[in-house]
Amino acid sequence: MIIGTNKLGVRMIATPVDKPTPVNLAQHTYWNLRGHDSGDILSHTVQIFGSKITPVDDELIPTGEFQEVKGTPYDFLEPKEVGSQIHDLPGLYDVNYVLDPSSPQHLRKVAIVKDNVSGRKLELWSNQPGVQYYTSGMLKDTKGKGGATYHQYSGIALETQGFPDSVNHPNFPSMIVRPGQTYKHYMVYRFTAS
Repeated sequence: MIIGTNKLGVRMIATPVDKPTPVNLAQHTYWNLRGHDSGDILSHTVQIFGSKITPVDDELIPTGEFQEVKGTPYDFLEPKEVGSQIHDLPGLYDVNYVLDPSSPQHLRKVAIVKDNVSGRKLELWSNQPGVQYYTSGMLKDTKGKGGATYHQYSGIALETQGFPDSVNHPNFPSMIVRPGQTYKHYMVYRFTAS
């Protein structure tokens, strides 16, 4: 839904029929603030309001641990260019950040993304405890709008969510929704330009 002149709201709701059900929905939109078919996002600046990640194994499955990001290539606590540390990783960002707590009456501030060429800025809030930060490192020659071809690093995805694989890690917030309960997932994007 459009909110005012510069916000986009996303609401996802689910209710189980008759059994406890794991529910962890995600919005997987790619963003390139420079615009459609405008190259990569490596010079976009990103700030993520999460001091920890849930590290993964070789098959990208969470290990169940929490790792502090400070001083690592995953440290986006202050704004940094996407490409500034990406080569210190196995080629991409595809990891869940544990979002820092906020007031329970308000949505959490998740991230800020800015493109200095266009001056466009995206801010994201959600009620979920995590965000999957993905820099499209596995995107290869994908045909898109108007015949454009999207390549590696053509977009950023910020997928607010519960922690992946939470059903197998009792120390992760539960994503089990029981009969009579309702899963509610809210996201608000705000777009501005300078």
